[in-house]
Amino acid sequence: MADEYINGDDEALLLTNLDNVEAEIISSKLKWYGIPVLKKEKGAGAIMEIYTGVNFYGIDLYVPAHVLEIAKELLESNHLSDHFYDEI
Repeated sequence: MADEYINGDDEALLLTNLDNVEAEIISSKLKWYGIPVLKKEKGAGAIMEIYTGVNFYGIDLYVPAHVLEIAKELLESNHLSDHFYDEI
């Protein structure tokens, strides 16, 4: 993922306090569109998930700052689901 963050581009917070399933679904959708995603687990969330199976602290998703608005538009629109049904 470090290769996608070039030219000094900073990461921008896209979503916060997601559970693991939500974070995986959203990040896979964005990656499908070529948008790199960085997942950061808060606090001891990663350790708690190992012991309990649940991350009580949540997961934050970051994208490169220059594609933040595009990522938000993709998640807010039905474009993701429309394309899926066109393929079927």
